[in-house]
Amino acid sequence: MTPAGFHIGIDFDNTIVLYDAVFAAVGRAMGLLPDGFAGNKAQVRATVRARPGGEAEWTRLQARVYGPGIRDAAPSPGLCGFLDRCRRAGARVGVVSHKTAFAAADPGGVNLREAAWAWLADHGLIGPDGIDPANVHFESTRAEKIRRIRAIGCTHFIDDLDEVFLEPDFPSHVRRYLFAPGSAPLPAGPFTACPGWVEIGDDLFGARSIS
Repeated sequence: MTPAGFHIGIDFDNTIVLYDAVFAAVGRAMGLLPDGFAGNKAQVRATVRARPGGEAEWTRLQARVYGPGIRDAAPSPGLCGFLDRCRRAGARVGVVSHKTAFAAADPGGVNLREAAWAWLADHGLIGPDGIDPANVHFESTRAEKIRRIRAIGCTHFIDDLDEVFLEPDFPSHVRRYLFAPGSAPLPAGPFTACPGWVEIGDDLFGARSIS
């Protein structure tokens, strides 16, 4: 298959958009983290969940971050270059995300999907020079996410969660890329683990075929 036949699906949270600094800032503001805490999302999660009642607090923190906090989140470094590389190679790109409309901890709060759409638009990632909005999908469960990956004909999929690739219903014909920045050593499994977008692009298109 040539790159023009590729349909590359990409997860949204913690793959396209990164929240590490937002989790730390909101966690401090909520009094869940000590002043000066500057860890990444995984470190925030471990610290908050270690508190009494920490599981509920972590859920509440996620609702704040993925809702109003998304406006302060940053695009994944190297993402725009990767998307440009896909466009020049003629590969189709889509987004498939497990994201409910509202957080369980804040059912009457910010619509998480609307916030995600606004973030994509604000960063110029959808539209004529970006991802086709018709190829952006937010699903309510992981099972629905996997069904969507199959239904739209993805040939490749990029996700930060290896659990998605380990699901028995994940389509076997789809090539799996685990987005694993900062991991040392890189995880092993039924996927290709990459530390960044350049490495994913090199594996997809060849290191020299698209500069």
